[in-house]
Amino acid sequence: MEDTFYYSIASSSSGNCSLYISQNTCILIDLGVSVRRLNTALKALGLAIPDIHAVLLTHEHGDHVKGLATFVKHYNIPIYATHGTAKALIAQNPAAEKLLHPFWAGDGFSIGTIGVQPFPTPHDAADSTGYVLQSASHTFGFATDLGFIPSTIRKILHGCDTVVLESNHDPDMLRYGPYPWPLKQRISGRQGHLSNPDCAAFAAELAQNGTSTIILAHLSESNNTPVKALRAACAALDGLPCEVFVAPKTQMDKPIRLPIKEKLCSISV
Repeated sequence: MEDTFYYSIASSSSGNCSLYISQNTCILIDLGVSVRRLNTALKALGLAIPDIHAVLLTHEHGDHVKGLATFVKHYNIPIYATHGTAKALIAQNPAAEKLLHPFWAGDGFSIGTIGVQPFPTPHDAADSTGYVLQSASHTFGFATDLGFIPSTIRKILHGCDTVVLESNHDPDMLRYGPYPWPLKQRISGRQGHLSNPDCAAFAAELAQNGTSTIILAHLSESNNTPVKALRAACAALDGLPCEVFVAPKTQMDKPIRLPIKEKLCSISV
């Protein structure tokens, strides 16, 4: 049985990109960093961009597709996105069409040995999506950029061994912070981003339904801190057997091996 790893290359409001490796299949989730930065991060793992089997995009916002224009010029790697996201990306960059593999959220497909089940997310994008990746030994959920957690997403993520979950903002930091009022409303709205308390409550629900590893992601640089996000999650878990990580703004020191056996709260920043 091959090992399974998760590695966050960037996770914040300014850029998001991560790597999931299982059963010799290497999948990049989002490309919100430059190709140069991606190359540097992969080199630290003994990998290179041609080792990537596919790219999964969640939506077309710049902090998730920043490196796409350069990527499609130099590499022939398939890029998967929903039909709505693909249409928005082609409007921005027609050259991306040659590598895009559009799908309907809800329709599953495979990448190498990994089954991919996309699901729609509530966010103010063209057609945003999250993912469940299924290997023979591990079920991995990825859900960021969502204003709330609908019952459909709850059902899909229940039972995942590992879940990457948005913990975007502390409500008080957002309320009293420097952002203009319309932006504050957007972030806290039902098509915006998940708060620490909402993330924490769902983290506990996930742990009660079989999740043993949760990675808090997409933290706002202005309206959150890793310590605040971690404290909220650990308080809600209240001793439940689930390990919690915080994905840092820049790349992780090392990949997380999944599933992790020890059951404790820790922080990686």
